[in-house]
Amino acid sequence: MKIRIISFILVLALTAPILRGQKNTPLITFTEKEHNFGTMKEDNGVLSHDFQFTNEGKTPLIINEVKASCGCTVPEWPREPILPGKTGSIRVNFDPKKQSGAFNKTIQVLSNASAPQVVISVRGVVIPVATDADIYKYAIGDIRIENIYVAFGEIPKGKTKTQTLRVINTSGDNPATLTFKTLPPYLKYACVPEVIGPKQEGSIKIEYLTENMNQWDYVVDRLDLIINGQVFPKNRINITANIKEDFSAYTAEDMAKAPVVKFDKHEFNFGSIPGKAPVDHSFKLINEGKSDLLIRKVTASCGCTAVQPAKTVIPPGDTALIKVQFNPAGREGNQKKAVTIITNDPKRSKSILWIQAEIQRASVKTNQ
Repeated sequence: MKIRIISFILVLALTAPILRGQKNTPLITFTEKEHNFGTMKEDNGVLSHDFQFTNEGKTPLIINEVKASCGCTVPEWPREPILPGKTGSIRVNFDPKKQSGAFNKTIQVLSNASAPQVVISVRGVVIPVATDADIYKYAIGDIRIENIYVAFGEIPKGKTKTQTLRVINTSGDNPATLTFKTLPPYLKYACVPEVIGPKQEGSIKIEYLTENMNQWDYVVDRLDLIINGQVFPKNRINITANIKEDFSAYTAEDMAKAPVVKFDKHEFNFGSIPGKAPVDHSFKLINEGKSDLLIRKVTASCGCTAVQPAKTVIPPGDTALIKVQFNPAGREGNQKKAVTIITNDPKRSKSILWIQAEIQRASVKTNQ
């Protein structure tokens, strides 16, 4: 027992100077060790944050060095000793240039404190600066354009809709005048400015005038952009729109008097057929409403299917045959094709009919 007591006294005697030395050393304490800059743009410029600390020790604190993990992060720190109980700060400057994406930068603080190394950090997200190539993705000669597809979406018949395409003239010397080779009567355009100077941005405003057209449902136009009277490769601008009849003003009385579409069937299967001669089927369309039914448009899903309506105006109670012909030449296996009918029925302006066939494989003759 005495031996144990003597050993314990010796340990205390040996460690006492060390413990007294620790109490006499500086003690650096930060109010925070991490800062979030949040989201910033790459061209925001240098951002700064001050990390506050206190010397809670009994002797002066000397910061020997502060090292950042990246050259984009530059620290500043006090060179003079920090007396006991006094505060100071380490400023961290972060440059987001060329640092796109999420970042987490660490900074080592080296001092004569009891903990000689402390790590602080800054983090955040950098949004890259959009270049001309990012905004104007398509090149036509010296002109770059933000898109070569203009989707107008659904437009009620009789209404007008406008879309704008941004452009830039990348030439350092030549101004640019933009025109279109051909333009349907229901499309108009205007360039702002009329002449786009070198390195200047502009726009093409395209106006869709549905009152001036006799088309329905999904309509596609392909326009060739001309620059200073010249035709360049890949100069096609694609315009799409879905032209719908406007029934929004119909009253209950109008709906009661409207035409009503009724088909005898919506699908017909030709069964197994040889892959040579065309086959056809006629769908019967009945107008069960109280006013004339107008067939606005009939289209097939592929060129192998021909559609021929017997008439386009169907009085109340009358019928019409819509003949669908399918050409199996060059095809084999199971085939299913759609036929779309657009009418002035306010409750069902679009009807889809289906035809189906199993095309027999051609027999292979062998020489014996």
